Amino acid sequence: MLSHLRISNFALIDELDLQWKPGLTTITGETGAGKSIMLGALNHLLGQRADLKALKNQDQKCIIEGTFQLDPTLFRKLFEQLDLDFEGESIIRREILPSGKSRAFINDSPVRLDTLQRLSQHLIDIHSQHDTLLLNDPLFQLDLIDSFGEHQEALGTYKEAFHSWRLILKDIIDLEEEMRLEGGDLDYLEFLLQELIDAKLVPKEEEEIEEQLSKMEFSEKIQESLNTIAALSDTQPMGLADMLQRMKQELGTIAGFDEKLESLNDRSNSLLIEFLDLKQELENYQSDSQYDAREKERLDERLSQLIHLQRKHQVQSSEELIEKRDSLDDQMVHASDRDLKLQELRQSAENMEAQLEKAAQNLHLYRTHLIEPLEGALLKILAELNMAEARFNIRLNSKSSFDLSGKDQVQFLFSANPGQAMQSLQKVASGGELSRVMLALKALLAKSRSLPTIIFDEIDTGVSGETALKIGKILKDMGLHMQVISITHLAQIAAYGSRQYLVKKSSTADNTRSEIYELNEEARLNEIARILGGNIPSEAALANARELIQLK
Repeated sequence: MLSHLRISNFALIDELDLQWKPGLTTITGETGAGKSIMLGALNHLLGQRADLKALKNQDQKCIIEGTFQLDPTLFRKLFEQLDLDFEGESIIRREILPSGKSRAFINDSPVRLDTLQRLSQHLIDIHSQHDTLLLNDPLFQLDLIDSFGEHQEALGTYKEAFHSWRLILKDIIDLEEEMRLEGGDLDYLEFLLQELIDAKLVPKEEEEIEEQLSKMEFSEKIQESLNTIAALSDTQPMGLADMLQRMKQELGTIAGFDEKLESLNDRSNSLLIEFLDLKQELENYQSDSQYDAREKERLDERLSQLIHLQRKHQVQSSEELIEKRDSLDDQMVHASDRDLKLQELRQSAENMEAQLEKAAQNLHLYRTHLIEPLEGALLKILAELNMAEARFNIRLNSKSSFDLSGKDQVQFLFSANPGQAMQSLQKVASGGELSRVMLALKALLAKSRSLPTIIFDEIDTGVSGETALKIGKILKDMGLHMQVISITHLAQIAAYGSRQYLVKKSSTADNTRSEIYELNEEARLNEIARILGGNIPSEAALANARELIQLK
């Protein structure tokens, strides 16, 4: 339960520090005094999105802090699921900064807002004035039925199967959409792939081709020069080779006559050998580098093909073309596997739908068994609320489609008076009747759920007199099982509280603020008398107030 609440710089509140106790606590105050401001602060504490308008002083941060006394048997496992350290006295703190950012802490550990929201729904149920409208919502009606049962495991099994089924359906839709978008492109992708396969790509090939073509560009000139050199060497009747041979022979005949001639003869012999070696090297080079016009044409065509493919695929090299080819190959393999994958997904969806149907039927049986005892318990409380002639019927029908709650469609039928036909609750119930039906449901929930705290914001709308007294009695009985806080404008309900708080607004020239404080016995008597008889209560109002307080 909530044991302590501290609010700083929120709306009209400068500072508020309140201790809360078990049982029924009532809160009263004049219209506009700020009774609902505390609820706004609590909503922020429990995970509502932060709003800069909540700051009373825009230059200072707002702090809302609540201390909760928690039963380990009920909350330890939940804290573990949320990856939080459990403490029997747990503190939740919310800070809203002037920048607009907000922070949340549970036992001084920073937490995400969704974590805070998941925890808070197990801590406090805040019933606002407009929540009776939810009685017209079929999903809310179904949630109410589930709250009374002990089939949470069956509900969890169904929801898990539902989520799995929806994920498979999403995969099917995504795959079908992918196939639809790519369907017209598969033939073209296959053509592109085959084109790259036929190209027989080789890494760095264009670089090698460019090098060969660069050599070929000068090969014609080289061949001309080599032919000229060959002609000079072998021209008949007397080329360079013959002339050197003839010179060697002539020097050989006279070398023996003079040492100088012998030396010249040796040099002539070396020159001939060197020349013949050079001549052979040139002939070999000429033989190896014969200009081939057809080879040049082939290389030109190959280079053009590679450049065309690179431009077509917006890449810069043969290596990138190879990567593109491999990527296209993967796409085609994936495309060829999609039909099989789609078939498998559809089969999985069919199997999961069968499991879902079974889980939904199981859930329907649990809910059906709850209806009769729930109707009886609800009518009993309505009778206590001066609606003894009311009739209430819950219809549970199966629908064709699945949703997060199953395949059930629920309808609350109601008749407040004898002879009045049973119709949908929202069509025939007045505001006061809706308030009493909601209170009866909440009273039943107090006994069936382990929720520590419930807060009512004017649950007494549309009622008065004896009915208000009975509402007060029911709220007090609820307080035996949980902490109940009721914001009310009726003296009959205010008097039933084990303790009572007053909300008061005060104004100065430059400041307006709301305060809330607990009333002692005398102040409480005066406040209830004020509600009954106005700001200056009469003796009769005081006597009536005293009688109401004694009734509790």
